[in-house]
Amino acid sequence: MHYVQNTHALPNFSYYIIFSCSHDFILASLPCRPHQKEPVKKTQKSGSPKPKQQNRTGGAGWGRKLRAASMTTLRPFRCEDMFHFNNVNLDPLTETYGLSFYLQYLAHWPEYFQVAESSSGVIMGYIMGKAEGHGDNWHGHVTALTVAPEYRRLGLAKQLMAILEDISEKKRCYFVDLFVRVSNLVAITMYKKLGYIVYRTVLQYYSGDPDEDAYDMRKALSRDTQQKSVIPLTHPVRPEDIE
Repeated sequence: MHYVQNTHALPNFSYYIIFSCSHDFILASLPCRPHQKEPVKKTQKSGSPKPKQQNRTGGAGWGRKLRAASMTTLRPFRCEDMFHFNNVNLDPLTETYGLSFYLQYLAHWPEYFQVAESSSGVIMGYIMGKAEGHGDNWHGHVTALTVAPEYRRLGLAKQLMAILEDISEKKRCYFVDLFVRVSNLVAITMYKKLGYIVYRTVLQYYSGDPDEDAYDMRKALSRDTQQKSVIPLTHPVRPEDIE
């Protein structure tokens, strides 16, 4: 992989064109500080207030995260990615399936299977979904959405969800839905910020010891002009009752 730097396009930004073996390229911008003269240090007079210390919250680790986000590639999932996404699936809240399950989605709904990849080829996260239902229940479904812990808080989940919602809009779906554990408050909060509501509770949806309930969360799309798909149910349902 070769890097070509161009620092003449815009002040304060450095542009890198990254060429891969497949002759694809990515253009990304990274902020850089302009050249400045070293300030002259002044001797502090006795009795004068001490200068305020610069806030260093975040540090170098956060800077590396920002650079990783700016160099992220969103692309379709490929078969060989299944040998490289263990760093994402090791998260305890991520559902891990058999290889045949991933291949089924890749064969039937490849447009819904997207991955976020770093400039070094590391899989940062992915989303997997499908379109299903009939009539006004025709909808897009999020089967899995996960981001590796070291790449969270960069907006990757929001970008991946936007791709799935856009595909569902093009398929003329009425809404997008997903299931989430009732204990996963972080994910529930994120989905609510993206416009999803708790449509219903599904009892004992997740198997375990003990079994755990799930929220069926929905977001209406433009075709559902009357927002009928997001009118919450007043009673819980069981997994066998889900259409």
